[in-house]
Amino acid sequence: MGMKKLNIAFIWHFHQPNYQSKYDSDFLLPWVRLHASKDYLDMLKKVDKFPNLKLNFNFSPVLLSSLQKYAQGAKDLHLRLLIKDENKLTSEDKIFILNNYFDLNYKNMVLTRPYFTKLYNKRADARELNLDMFNLQEYCDIMANFTLCWIDKSFCGDYPNLAYLFQKEKNYTLDERQELYEIQLDIIKRILSEYKIYQDLNKIEVSISPYYHPILPLLLDFKNKEIKDFENLPENFSRAQDAKEQIELGIKKYVEIFDRNPRGMWLSEQCVCPKSTELLSKMGINWTVLDEGILSKTIKNEFIRDFEGNLENPFNLNINYKTKSKNPLNILFADSFFANLLNFGYGNYDSVTAANDIYEKIKTIQSKLQNSPKENHIITIAMDGENCWETYQDDGTKFLETFYGLIDSDETLETVLVDDFVKNNPPEILENLKSGSWINRNFDLWIGEPTKNVAWLYLSSVCADFDKYSKQLVNSIKTQEDKKICSIRIKNARQELLMAQGSDWYWWYGEPNESKSDGVFDYLFRSHLMNVYEILGLEVPRYLSMPLVNASTRPLRNPVREISPSLICDSEDENDEWNNAGYIFIPDGPTANMARLVKNIHFGFDKEFLYFRFELNKKSPKIAYQGIENQIAIYFSHEKSRYYSPVRFVNKNDNFYPIIKKHFSSEIRFVFDEKNISRIFFNKAIPYGLWSQGVAKNSKIAYRNVIELKIAFEDLAFETKEFSFCIIDASNELINEVYPQDVMINIKIED
Repeated sequence: MGMKKLNIAFIWHFHQPNYQSKYDSDFLLPWVRLHASKDYLDMLKKVDKFPNLKLNFNFSPVLLSSLQKYAQGAKDLHLRLLIKDENKLTSEDKIFILNNYFDLNYKNMVLTRPYFTKLYNKRADARELNLDMFNLQEYCDIMANFTLCWIDKSFCGDYPNLAYLFQKEKNYTLDERQELYEIQLDIIKRILSEYKIYQDLNKIEVSISPYYHPILPLLLDFKNKEIKDFENLPENFSRAQDAKEQIELGIKKYVEIFDRNPRGMWLSEQCVCPKSTELLSKMGINWTVLDEGILSKTIKNEFIRDFEGNLENPFNLNINYKTKSKNPLNILFADSFFANLLNFGYGNYDSVTAANDIYEKIKTIQSKLQNSPKENHIITIAMDGENCWETYQDDGTKFLETFYGLIDSDETLETVLVDDFVKNNPPEILENLKSGSWINRNFDLWIGEPTKNVAWLYLSSVCADFDKYSKQLVNSIKTQEDKKICSIRIKNARQELLMAQGSDWYWWYGEPNESKSDGVFDYLFRSHLMNVYEILGLEVPRYLSMPLVNASTRPLRNPVREISPSLICDSEDENDEWNNAGYIFIPDGPTANMARLVKNIHFGFDKEFLYFRFELNKKSPKIAYQGIENQIAIYFSHEKSRYYSPVRFVNKNDNFYPIIKKHFSSEIRFVFDEKNISRIFFNKAIPYGLWSQGVAKNSKIAYRNVIELKIAFEDLAFETKEFSFCIIDASNELINEVYPQDVMINIKIED
């Protein structure tokens, strides 16, 4: 008997928020245009190379709308400068270029272009912003090279001059920069029509999301038990009608483009609650995809994996389900291990090796399912389809084509369209579906942190005002013309309110997520709320004009006062010993951080000692694996030290943390595994950039549930107690993480 066939559903999710502050304004960030020329069409066209390959794609409707606007001539701030006569560049333009045109992956994008690398390094090495560090031609070349890094090279066959523009590298003219835009514009114009063609040919299935990518459970069921009882949250907040409209508008946009109703809907951030699945089913949606964590939570069964990531028992994860309710919905559950490998792991490996590795992992699952009573099983790989490829060589082309090729040539594996699979395979019935998201099975990345909560208060307040004043407008109608004007104003104001419900604003507010564009996201969120009042002809509340990041207290960074903890190493202790410590918050929510050794770092001091506390990420496979030597090093810089030496760890790739370019006067390091820890290794800088081993006579280290250090100032032997430090998490002498990444933490202790 031959091997039982295994189905694979690839679901690539595309989403960008609305980067316009007003309907007809420029896009403030360029990511829709840049990902359009690098990812969206290229990901689709790979289907052409493999006769049996079928793929599923998901678009957020707000992204579809943005693509349509670009196709109609909309611009973004980056683009305005790209196609501007260099002789008309102002000082403000040059500052924008220096601050924004180097925001891309160094290893896989910058280093592929030697001249751009030279310009990049010149900018990175500059201690201060100096507009004269580049001449006009170099400013032009920075913009042209940046743009080329965001165009997939597969398009060289479609645009005759593109290969020449890639090869040129310097001395780009205004006409050539405008040609780059025209190429991007043509690619954008092709995207939606080609997706429709491929779907009509049954080679792909396109699903949709709620229009502005809101967290539906937070609109439908704000008192959901998964939302902890946090302070400063609005009371009695319920926007069930808004949730329904977000879905309706998404379906409408889909029908407009694809001339059919969508069968599937990707819930924003895979956030789900029972009310949301009921609503999807009522509105004609046949299926959705959720994270495996929600399935574990629902069936009360954790998916155990060995060190290689292979499931001990893959049965429950590799079947399709349907909710048990009045309005049932088909559900596939994505294997988060595969998504994590693709998103955060394989980019650092040889593409062919990585493709073969994931193929073998799929075959291992297939072999374990041979004795299953079910005839058909499915592996669901559902993930962001645009952001991870920057970490791969050649934009992931070799990896994906090798991976697709292995599957396509294997007669026992079959890629499927989701709707076809759920139609033809009887589901298991799923009772009492639990609420949560793809991150930690809860909603903590969008609510609960102080700044996020203030954002929800803002939204709640504006929603209440909208409801109140829109009713007043309706009651003031006297003529048919009044009715027409009123209808338009309420519709437009409501649209701004729906935009402010998008997940991205709450994701980037506060801890733990951070981006270089936090200020832009804050401005956009508040702009949409302010637009509600302006459209309705009302005075904008003053609080909306102030950056929200100043409206709440951010978590402490520096110690409040002296501490003298006893080093009891209890992760659950409540003796307040560390309450007044400073800390470096390291997010443990996103799966990007699952492999991190450390979750949180506390630090503090008294007159004699410096204290550190490292809370470990026990889920990290590095903790238990004996083949990895886990190390943490603390590097100190003291301005009156005589010698300085560089970090001794090796960078594992060409991406660099700015801080490791510095030189340091002292180093403390220790090694540990799941149960044991070494003594403190104490080193001092000596001439010629070398290190000399010192002695930590009065310093101590303790390890149980956490790691705690007590470093004697006498051992550090600093002339004064004014110094700075950073921390490096390393394994086998390779740098994993640096805390912080760009600036040292400064300490000044008064005697």
